[in-house]
Amino acid sequence: MRTATMDLASNHLTENQLKTVRKYKNRLTKKLLTFQIAWVKPVKENMIELHLETDNRTYRKGLLASQLATEVEDETDVIIILR
Repeated sequence: MRTATMDLASNHLTENQLKTVRKYKNRLTKKLLTFQIAWVKPVKENMIELHLETDNRTYRKGLLASQLATEVEDETDVIIILR
């Protein structure tokens, strides 16, 4: 599922998980324009799995994406697993 359309309800995400994905997507678009969220899948009540797509992934950009995920995790208490 592409999150550009923000049709996240079809993945059976809870409200807290939706809030987490939206926060992460907003921060990701501000910092890393080349990264896109390809799909989101709920794992547990407080855990989601996210797949990022980019054409030329570098170590520093991947590190920044994981740092952003950690910041959002601290705020929302939902764990983000990046794939």
